[in-house]
Parts: sequence; structure tokens; C-alpha cells
Amino acid sequence: MNFTKHNEHPELLRQLALEVIDNIPSQALVLYSDGGRTGSGVFMRTNTEKFRYRFRNPDNSSVFRSELVDIREALNLALGNRASDTWILIDSKSSVQFLYLKDILESALPGLLCHVPWIMDIVV
Repeated sequence: MNFTKHNEHPELLRQLALEVIDNIPSQALVLYSDGGRTGSGVFMRTNTEKFRYRFRNPDNSSVFRSELVDIREALNLALGNRASDTWILIDSKSSVQFLYLKDILESALPGLLCHVPWIMDIVV
């Protein structure tokens, strides 16, 4: 499914999101990430517990960078939890597209990204 805020009614998008969330298996590790200009966070739900992690962003951080930091932290939490079924819910399509593009570039042109400092600054 590929929907955009510009083409779809907000209630339809909300309903579709809730349907996805309702269909997540109860035993799955679920991570919700959300970044903002001043801070960001990850909410983690296991089958028995709930945790909230908050992070302060460096001064002058963009929301885009904050979203990338959240995704990195969610991935670190998922790796530390070692769950067999993990869902990471993200509301930033541009961040996911950036990470996908970065992965393609790294596999097509190994070593290139270490010579493009602005890309590494965004991800780190």
C-alpha cells in the first residue's frame, strides 16, 4: 500500500493505520518512533511491558535528522530485545526512502559514502 497525505482523506489514512496496528501479532515487539525539532522518542511494547524512551536532539537539528535518530534507536532496541517478530512503526516516509537509497548506494558503490561527509553526518 502506498498512500500520501496529499491524495487521501485523513480519516481513511487513520483507519488504514489502525487496521495495520490491530493486525500485529500479540507476541510481537512493537516500536513506535517519532521525532521532532527539539526532542524525539521511541515507545516500545512487548507482550508484557511498555517502555518510553526520550532523546534530546542536538541544537539546530532538523526534524528529518531527528526521525533518523529515532529509527536508529528503535533498531538498537529491537536488536537488544532479540524478539523473533518485530514491528517498527514510523511516520516519516522521507526517512525510510533515504535509508533505502543509502542502502542501494552502499551496495552499488562500496566505500563511496565515507567520502560524502554530509550523508554520514545525517545518519550518525
